[in-house]
Amino acid sequence: MPSILLLDLDHTLYSSTLPTGDAVDARIAQYLRNHLNLSFDAADALRQDLSARYGTTLKGMEILHGVDRERYCDFIQDLEDEQMPPPNPLLREWLIAVGGKVPTYLFTNARRDWVDRCLTSMGFNDLLAENSGGENPGTLLGIFDIGFMEWIGKPEVEAFTKVEAYVRERHPSLTEIIFADDRLDNLEQARLRGWSTVWVRPHDAINARPFDSAQGPSRDHRVVDSLLELDPETLS
Repeated sequence: MPSILLLDLDHTLYSSTLPTGDAVDARIAQYLRNHLNLSFDAADALRQDLSARYGTTLKGMEILHGVDRERYCDFIQDLEDEQMPPPNPLLREWLIAVGGKVPTYLFTNARRDWVDRCLTSMGFNDLLAENSGGENPGTLLGIFDIGFMEWIGKPEVEAFTKVEAYVRERHPSLTEIIFADDRLDNLEQARLRGWSTVWVRPHDAINARPFDSAQGPSRDHRVVDSLLELDPETLS
């Protein structure tokens, strides 16, 4: 069955247990605090609320407060090097093995410079096809970032439509799209399109099981704690 694999970046390609995610969340809360003159606790609560309601905090801030998206991203991405995800040799081997079997792309709401910085920090940047120098086809064939999606990110229908149109044009025999993400709202949108879905559980949802009724749509997805749990030969 001709398949492709789409991987989210944050909390999927690297674990939610790393300090990176918390550091970005703290920067987002600080941005809201500065922009709206809130206490840190109120800003953090608003961060979570906007993310839940609009898919991303940025989308909510754009709609409600007209923030400049580029300045927002510049601010929240301004992390120290030690806060970035570290090299992961095991995941590198997994990506190479998977990329040899299935065309693989990243599908993320992040801006491209953040994606590149994360890949470099983890030791994966040379796996991009565009960086292969013509010596090999590359393990990661491309990146669907927020710019590619014209700043309409997951879980919006338009983001999925744009990405699916691109991959179907380049892989005309495609019969299955496999998508791994840490957010259930993103996975639900993918499932509605007929994609096969993998929930990479964030650490704060570690006790949730596939058929836990309290998790709602989680019962419809393959559930793993790490991409390394997927067999690179079969992705099962």
